[in-house]
Amino acid sequence: MAAASEEAIKQFSVLMEQLEEPLKTTFQNVHQGYPRGTLLRFLKAREWNVPKAYKMLMDCLNWRLQNEIDSVLAKPILPADLYRSIRDTLLVGLTGYSKQGQPVYAFGVGLSTFDRASVGVKC
Repeated sequence: MAAASEEAIKQFSVLMEQLEEPLKTTFQNVHQGYPRGTLLRFLKAREWNVPKAYKMLMDCLNWRLQNEIDSVLAKPILPADLYRSIRDTLLVGLTGYSKQGQPVYAFGVGLSTFDRASVGVKC
């Protein structure tokens, strides 16, 4: 990797180390143990311009906070009856694993009728 890109990563890393909570926690959720790779993605997206990459990442993190993305799975989906009906009607799911150990999902595109999703609740 070129010296210029290494310097950009270093500068970006310094900026990210200065984050305060809850941005720091949200960033950890985004990078999932690979902060350098995440910084590289944002730097490449902004042609190695550190201020632009930093702004883009901050916009992403702030959007996640505003929309409570990191806690979306902790909240119940209401109405529960509608959720269960849709889940039971959709033809999607893990069907097994490939010879290489990768998960295999089946998607019944166009086959769902949503027939059990009509529980009389408007979304």
